[in-house]
Amino acid sequence: MTRLIKKLSEPKILLSIGVIYTLLITVAFLSPATDIPEVNLPFLDKLVHVLIHWALCVIWLGYTFSGDRYHISNKIVFVVLFICFFYGISIEALQHWFTLSRKFDLFDIVANGIGCLIGLLSFWIVRIKTIR
Repeated sequence: MTRLIKKLSEPKILLSIGVIYTLLITVAFLSPATDIPEVNLPFLDKLVHVLIHWALCVIWLGYTFSGDRYHISNKIVFVVLFICFFYGISIEALQHWFTLSRKFDLFDIVANGIGCLIGLLSFWIVRIKTIR
């Protein structure tokens, strides 16, 4: 298992995972809402946004710092977080402008931001545990 995790954390593989994941969620967010099954659970949509942006943030932070085990620049962390968060805002705007069955939702943006922050926290926790 450790060998698999080590292999998956190589920069080239993380870059591929990041690009593929970003493309997949872009397609999912811009697909017609009629293709999404209807589930009547309160706030499930927001939870999905949190989880998607959590994974997005963790993957891109993992790729960004995969070559340097001990030095994490706060400036670069901020840039990665900003890009992930801006991506969420951009997707909301694209949904509003280019889809008929989806609309801009400010609470989705808040959920995206929460997902990015949780992603940062979980990334830091994992990094601190692996460095020790």
